Order: sequence, then structure tokens, then C-alpha cells
Amino acid sequence: MVSRKRKPNFPDRKISETFLQFAEPLLTPLGPSATKEQMNQVLQVAFTVWNAVVYESVNSDTQYLQMARDLTKGQPEIEALINQLIQRKRQLFGDDHRLVGEFKLTLTNGELNLRVEARDPATKV
Repeated sequence: MVSRKRKPNFPDRKISETFLQFAEPLLTPLGPSATKEQMNQVLQVAFTVWNAVVYESVNSDTQYLQMARDLTKGQPEIEALINQLIQRKRQLFGDDHRLVGEFKLTLTNGELNLRVEARDPATKV
């Protein structure tokens, strides 16, 4: 049986804006005194979940979601957080099938700036 891959959907909105909004529930609790390293760690978690959900929805590839679940098994608080992020991606950003590529966080004059590369999940890079 030949598997059919969905045609990815790429919204007009900048991926950096979308990704920052997706990661907001992780960033907000850090507060204004969060370090760049703390924010990068949180964004790495968001990056992992975002891309795992994209691979699942576009390529029917569940291995990355399964790995995330396996890594957090037995850690109820982290399991719940990962599951909440998965649901957030599906419910609020389910129509955005761009992969998050490299991202770079900078703080300029106390303001958070995020540069994010968008990638097509249907291409091998």
C-alpha cells in the first residue's frame, strides 16, 4: 500500500511569530528576569514538540512523538507538559505544517528577539 503524504500548509505569518506564540506558556513562567540560557532551553523543548507534531501530521511519522513520550515516562509533570504542548500545537497551530529549523534568540535592550528558519517537512535536508 502506498502512503499518501499531505501537502504541507505554509501560512503567510512569520514562523518566528508563530513559534514564539506557541512557546509562550513555557516562556511566561520564567518571568522577565529569565536568562538567555533558560529561554533557549525552553525553546528547545517547544522546538522538539512542534517538529514532532509536524512530522506526524504531514508524514504520518510518529517516531518523534513516541520518543518524547518515552523520555518523559515516569515523570508526571513533564509528561503532562509535553502532552499539553502537543495538544496546543494541534489545536491552535494545526494548520501550520512548517518545520522549525535553526533558531536564534537574542536579547536587545531587554527585548526578546527570535529568528527562526522555516523548513518544508516534505523535503529531506
